[in-house]
Amino acid sequence: MTVEIINSLAYADFPGIAWQIEQVKSGRRDALWLATPHEDAAYLLTKMGINPTKVYDMYAQRYLEDVDSRKGIWWTDLPVPNNAQFIINQDHTKSVFSHGHEIAKIRWFSSSKRIVQAVVWFDIDGKIDYKDIYRRDGKLFAKQYFSDGELLESDFYFGQEAIQVKDFYFEKQRNFVYAKEQKYKNAEDYIASTGDQSPQETFEITQLGRELAFAPKNTILTLVDGVLDDKGKVHRNLAILLEDSTCKIQQVNVTQRDFDILKTQNFPTNKLRVKRI
Repeated sequence: MTVEIINSLAYADFPGIAWQIEQVKSGRRDALWLATPHEDAAYLLTKMGINPTKVYDMYAQRYLEDVDSRKGIWWTDLPVPNNAQFIINQDHTKSVFSHGHEIAKIRWFSSSKRIVQAVVWFDIDGKIDYKDIYRRDGKLFAKQYFSDGELLESDFYFGQEAIQVKDFYFEKQRNFVYAKEQKYKNAEDYIASTGDQSPQETFEITQLGRELAFAPKNTILTLVDGVLDDKGKVHRNLAILLEDSTCKIQQVNVTQRDFDILKTQNFPTNKLRVKRI
């Protein structure tokens, strides 16, 4: 089984990621694995033409499910304090006011009829206190807690009753993950451990960013975007990867043209495989 891994649906328009999605849509790959969870993943994937049940959320460690948007939370059905009012502001933002003070802001899902996606609650000083994030079916996706407006903790429910994964932050950096009664020093280690639980799979990535940190064992890098950056130089992360014999990525698929570029510049070619991409 060959699996495409992408970091986030936010980058679905990137040529390499679009290529990966097409591999899954066409049946040339068996599944798409998503490293960054998203509360609206099922809807976004359906718009792309992919059945959500073929997409594995590596953070939740389960395949996605179809979401019934008819069960979503109508924005004025939110549980709020007594005497609260729901208001659409002149800039089209949505607020909850109580006794003349704004106590929350509401965000709707796009292309929905006022279905709640997230609610940001404020403390008495007007700073973010906590944030509730929902799926389109109204189930709780995550809760985030803040201090002096800075994120401290994210609790992921993924539509379940109990917390599934906890992220902790220090000085705006996610520095600790707790999941399945295990501790991980960062999110990348946790994601990589998820993939490592499936040693029978072959994984494929196309990007040279965060993917290199969370790629599981048995991962192939396919360079759909080429080996040169926007300045015409070989990508720095690729150069490091090719020189590092201990790197877990031991195969890099490139076109004949890119192979020739790397060979001409005297990069090691032992990891390179020429493929029609």
